[in-house]
Amino acid sequence: MKKLVGLPYPVTEMLPRVGEAIRTARIRRRKTAADIAGRLGVSLPTLRKLETGDPGVSLGTFLAALWLLDLSPALMAALDPAKDEIGLTLEMARLPKRVRPAADVKLDQL
Repeated sequence: MKKLVGLPYPVTEMLPRVGEAIRTARIRRRKTAADIAGRLGVSLPTLRKLETGDPGVSLGTFLAALWLLDLSPALMAALDPAKDEIGLTLEMARLPKRVRPAADVKLDQL
């Protein structure tokens, strides 16, 4: 049997907000729950769980809903490596202080 690990508090706070955003987008697009559930290939109870932020809904279902409602470009923009400030900062910290030519390269070859 798998051991269940509790989700970090910020994640448990985000899930209902993401679900509500999906629900709001569905309603704004005048799509019924039955229509979206059918297009996602899930049951109505699963769609309701998704819209309330249930952590048991698969990531694939969340992403498919975002794609179906044309919200995936915003997600992909947020995941752009160029916007990863922590990663960029760590990368800059690892840069060498100075660069020396390789031992086998003569200065006149540069």
